[in-house]
Amino acid sequence: MAKKPVPPIEPDDWDDDEAGFLQPLEPPPPVRDPTDLRPHTRQLADLLRARFPDRWVGVEIGTLPLRCEDDLFSDFIDLGDGLGVRLDYDPEEPERVLWISAGNRDHGGEPLDFPRDSEDCRGRMLSTGEIAELLDFLDREAAY
Repeated sequence: MAKKPVPPIEPDDWDDDEAGFLQPLEPPPPVRDPTDLRPHTRQLADLLRARFPDRWVGVEIGTLPLRCEDDLFSDFIDLGDGLGVRLDYDPEEPERVLWISAGNRDHGGEPLDFPRDSEDCRGRMLSTGEIAELLDFLDREAAY
């Protein structure tokens, strides 16, 4: 008698055991004095290193190729204790930022997001107003 076909397991349906063949990603070691960063990361790293010198850890630089198509290609500006700014880049155009998000990756909470994937702000740097909003948000988060 033929075996009944088993439906494939989609990645969304995987539990930790079924996805066990994918090794957990460790963040890359932070670069403390970044000189060769993508322009958006460099702009924010310089700004945040000056604003938060006592909290500055460094930049975890995202690299290609990705492990799988759903992985993010991201740089993370680390301000310690999980606080920082993540910049998501387009794997097809590695210099083009798609999303900038600030928050605490260890403790959750509502992040502050700056989408850069629409045509009107595609790949643009943060405006002066957005930078002020970002710094106010990080000041509040750092106080916790």
